[in-house]
Parts: sequence; C-alpha cells; structure tokens
Amino acid sequence: MHTASRPGTHPTDAISRVMVWPVAIVPGEATLLEVAEALAADGIGAVCVVENGHLAGVLSERDIVHHLAQGSNPEHVTAADVMTTDLVTARPKDTVLDTARRMVEAQVRHLPVIDGDLIAGFVSMRDLFEVLVYDAGHDEDVVVVPSGTRVVVRQD
Repeated sequence: MHTASRPGTHPTDAISRVMVWPVAIVPGEATLLEVAEALAADGIGAVCVVENGHLAGVLSERDIVHHLAQGSNPEHVTAADVMTTDLVTARPKDTVLDTARRMVEAQVRHLPVIDGDLIAGFVSMRDLFEVLVYDAGHDEDVVVVPSGTRVVVRQD
C-alpha cells in the first residue's frame, strides 16, 4: 500500500500529508508465513503488530528474511517473537524532514505515526524520499545538503 506524494508537499509540511492510512496491522500471534503473505498481498514492506488493541511493535520484510535465513520455521515463529519493540515513532504534526532525520538516525525504513495512544498512520522512507526529491528538484535556488539543512543559493 503505497501512495505517491502530493504535488505541493514540502519537507516542512506535517507528516500527516504523506502518511498512509489505513495501516496494515497483524496480531502478535500471526505466524511469519501469515505476515509474509499479508505483505505480499498488499505490496508493502512492514506491518504494525497490535496486542490488546495497542501498538506493540513493527515487523518488516527484512525482519522476516533475517529470521528465515537463520533457519526459523515461518509456520511456528510469530510476529510477537520477532517484531521490533524499540519503536521509533512520529506524531501527525511532525514535519516530513524531521521524520526523515529520525528514521535515518534510527536506521529504520518504516515508522508508525502515533496520535496519543492510537495508530494514526504509517510512513516509509519511500514516502519521504518522494517529497524530499520532488522539493529539491523543483526549487532550483535551494539545495538540501546531507545534514538536511536547506541552503539558499544566490545568483548575483
């Protein structure tokens, strides 16, 4: 489930402009096989794992591949067994650029957007990359350097 960025969305806009909703969720007791099937069916790279109605973790296709490569049986290992629980999240009002920086620093490719204790949406690096590249490509007098700082280039 991927949405293209909206034209006119900028790095300083709220992440709510690009987050995906509805969010793909699975229960903690879902097997890796079931999660892999859900990822493939929806064409997505990660799901939120929910336990007792609350976000408990995130499980990505990379997590599944890692465990399969170690010999795990996908019919016996559950989402709760392998999900990432040290969660990095964003709030709907966080900017695209701040969220992208948070993801780079945490080395994650998928991030839940949380509003209070509810899942408000989900973003991937692809979603953010489209906004950052679109903005940089259409604003020729502004350059975004690796630190994320926007530098205005004056042409005298």
